[in-house]
Amino acid sequence: MRWIAPPEKREITLVLLSLTVYFFAYNIESSMQILGIDPVTTQGVVLSRFGLGKTKAIGRDGRKPAGWRDPLETDIFGDWSWDDGHVAGDVKSRSQSKGTGRHGATWIGPTEVGAIERKRFGDETVNDALQRWGDDLAQTQLVKHVPGYTILDHVYSFNGTMYLITDSPASIPSLSSIVASRDGSNEWKVLTLEQGRKTLGTYGSPIRGVSWLAADSKTYNSTLFALWRTYSSLDSAIDASGRTKLASPHRLIFPNKRFFTDSDPDFKDHWIRRARVDTGFHPYLAKAAFPQLTVQYLQDWEDYHQMEVPFVFERLVIADQSVAEGAVKSALPVYSPALELEGASRHWWEPVRRNVAQYLGAYEVKPKAKKVVTYLHTQDDPQGPKLSSENHKALVHDLSTMARTHGYELNIVSTQTAATAWTVKMTAVVKSSIILSVYGNHLMDSLFMAPSPQSTVMEIFPTDRFSRDMEYAVRSLGLHYMAWWDDRSFPSDLPPVSPPNGEPVTIDARAITKTIHDVLSRAT
Repeated sequence: MRWIAPPEKREITLVLLSLTVYFFAYNIESSMQILGIDPVTTQGVVLSRFGLGKTKAIGRDGRKPAGWRDPLETDIFGDWSWDDGHVAGDVKSRSQSKGTGRHGATWIGPTEVGAIERKRFGDETVNDALQRWGDDLAQTQLVKHVPGYTILDHVYSFNGTMYLITDSPASIPSLSSIVASRDGSNEWKVLTLEQGRKTLGTYGSPIRGVSWLAADSKTYNSTLFALWRTYSSLDSAIDASGRTKLASPHRLIFPNKRFFTDSDPDFKDHWIRRARVDTGFHPYLAKAAFPQLTVQYLQDWEDYHQMEVPFVFERLVIADQSVAEGAVKSALPVYSPALELEGASRHWWEPVRRNVAQYLGAYEVKPKAKKVVTYLHTQDDPQGPKLSSENHKALVHDLSTMARTHGYELNIVSTQTAATAWTVKMTAVVKSSIILSVYGNHLMDSLFMAPSPQSTVMEIFPTDRFSRDMEYAVRSLGLHYMAWWDDRSFPSDLPPVSPPNGEPVTIDARAITKTIHDVLSRAT
C-alpha cells in the first residue's frame, strides 16, 4: 500500500466531526444563542455549582444571570421571571398597591407605567397639528406678572388680534400693563368664554411649548436678560451648577421688527449683503444659550394672523419694556421690574451663563489658572463713547505692564465684531475676573463672567455722570461693580444718577491698574 492514499469515508467523517465540534466550542456563546440557550446563564449554573468563577455580567432585566445570583440579590431584587417588552415583576409585585412598601420602595400600578415603546423625537407627532376643542375652550391663565413682564397660558392669535379668554376678568391684569398699544400693530382683547367660542370657533392649531414675545418696537440690550429672568421665576430650585427643571423656550418672536433693516432688493441682486435688525444681542448669543430657540420676526407674526384658523400659544412669556419704563422706580433700569418677580433662585442666571461658557469651551476653570483681565475698548465704534487715543494708549500700556509684573492674562478686545470676532470676545469675557470698559450697552456681555470673590465690572463714565443700567444687573447676579470718574472710583457708595450725554470720557490709567491689582489680590 502506498504511503499516500485517498482518505476513506470513515476518516472524512471523523475530520468533519472534529471541525464541527471545534467551531461549535470556539464560538460557544453564539452557538448556544442560535439554539435558544442563554450562554451566560448556562455557564453560571455549571460553574457556580462547583464554586468556580464569578461574573460582572448584568442581564437585560437588571439582575445577574440566573446561575450567578446569591441570596442577597434575591432579597433585594426578588426572584421573578421577565419577558422582553413587559413590565418586570412577579404576580405579587404587579398587584402591589400604590404607595411606599418594604425598604422604602415606591410602587405604581401597571396601568400607570404606560406602554413600553421606542422614544420618539420631539414632544408631539404630526398628528397633533390641529386641536378640536368644541365648546371646551381653554381659558387664559395668569402665571406671573409685573408691569411689562408677564407669563400667560393659553393665549389665542387670530385675524390680527391677540385674545385672552376668561370668565374671571379680574384674574387678568389690565392690558396696558402687559403690552403697549401701537399703531398698525396687533390688538389685544379680553373676551368671555362665550365670546371666545363665537370668535374663535371650535378648533385651532396649538403652538406647543414655551414661546417668548419681545413686544417692543424699540431695541433694548436687556431683552434676553429680562425674558429669562421672567421665565426663571418659575423654578426656585435652580442650583449653583445651573440645573433647572424649566423646558427650553421654543421660539422668540419680535412682532414689531423686520429681519432686515433695508428694503427688499431685486432678486438679481441676491448677492448683496444686507443689514440685519438690531435685537439688542448678537445673533450667536441666542443660539449658544438656547440651541433649540428659533427667532421669528414681523413677517412670521403676520403669517399667523393671516391664516384662517386661530393659533393658541400654550405658554407665552411677554416682555414689553416700553410698558416697564412707565412703572420703574426712579433712576432704575427698564428691566428692573422683572427682577422683582418672586420665586426665582439666587442662581437663576447660571443655566444661561453655563450654556454660553460650555459652547465657548471655557466653563471649567483650572485651579491654578491665571487671573484674567479684559479691557473691552470702544475705539472702533464710529458713534459710541470712547476714550481719547492718547488715554486709550496709556491705559493699554499700564495694563500690559501690570499683567507682565503680576502674571495676569490680559485681553484687549474690541466691542466691534468687525475688529474682534464674537467668539473671541465672549471667550475672553467668560474667563475674566475683571472687565473694564467705557459705559455702554456692550457691557451687558459682562454678565457672562463667572462669579467669584474677585469678579468685578469696572464702568468708566464722564466726570459727574452716572447711570445704573449696568450696575443693577451686575449686582443682581452677585458680581462686584465699580464706577469710575477719571481717577476716582465708586466701589460701594454710588454717585448720583445723571445719565451721560456725549461728554468726553477720561481715565487715570495708573489709578485703575492699581485698583485692579488690589481687587485681584483679595483672598479667594
